[in-house]
Amino acid sequence: MSDLLTTPWHLVHSPDHAPVVVRPRKASRLVYSLPHSGRYYPQSFIAEARQTPQGLRVSEDAFVDDLVGITPELGVYGLTSRYARAFCDVNRNALELDARLIRGELPKAALALSARVKAGFGVIARRLSAEEDIYRQPLDMEEVNRRLDLIHRPYHEALKGLLAEARRTGPAILIDWHSMPSAALNQFRNGEQKPDIVLGNRHGETCSESLVRRVSGVLEGAGLRVGLNKPFAGGYIVETYGRPAAGIEALQIEINRAIYMDEGRLEPHAGAIRLRTVFQTLTDTLKHL
Repeated sequence: MSDLLTTPWHLVHSPDHAPVVVRPRKASRLVYSLPHSGRYYPQSFIAEARQTPQGLRVSEDAFVDDLVGITPELGVYGLTSRYARAFCDVNRNALELDARLIRGELPKAALALSARVKAGFGVIARRLSAEEDIYRQPLDMEEVNRRLDLIHRPYHEALKGLLAEARRTGPAILIDWHSMPSAALNQFRNGEQKPDIVLGNRHGETCSESLVRRVSGVLEGAGLRVGLNKPFAGGYIVETYGRPAAGIEALQIEINRAIYMDEGRLEPHAGAIRLRTVFQTLTDTLKHL
């Protein structure tokens, strides 16, 4: 797999806090967002966490950035967070603040009762999973604001800028790339086919049926099973920026991790190379819409 994945996660410790922005060599209507592929886990965060460094990675969309392979030659605008989602989740509203994690009074506008916050997955996640808390002790609001200023706000400022650039040549298409644990598909009943890929468009609100059909056609043509809006219908980025009437279609793509990686060892397997080829074909198709 060395030809696909050249940088081990534990070496990606950059002092540059800004998200990674890639622009195509020629104008494009496509914007790829990768909010959960960040590999940077600050040492101070690791020290205060209950889990080992490897254990913290279970919520990371591991290797999705490698599967998509954004370069200027790919021909799309690309945006990737450097930081792990466990440290700060840019696919959340900045006001999704968890009173069970944050010490002191929250801002009056805080969305402390959102479903995501109540589950422990706010903008600063309290949990890695339903069974695992992250922190040994609460965080001060000052630390939360530091992370929002450092990571969350720059990501969304960059994303707005890229969407504005993409719209100069026509209506923009935003693809928000994610991966999901195979266990997330356990809700499917016996006899139901578990999808390899789940597309999310907030039940038709954030992009057209024609875009869903086009993406599904490419993926299914490559032999992948594709589902729609179950169990993931699209997160904060898709629901915030997906405004077809305003010239931005947004679609979330969730990849079943089992089809490209060993989930226990957090290592890619041969399926990763196959997926990279499939996603290149998908990008080529979308560029010609």
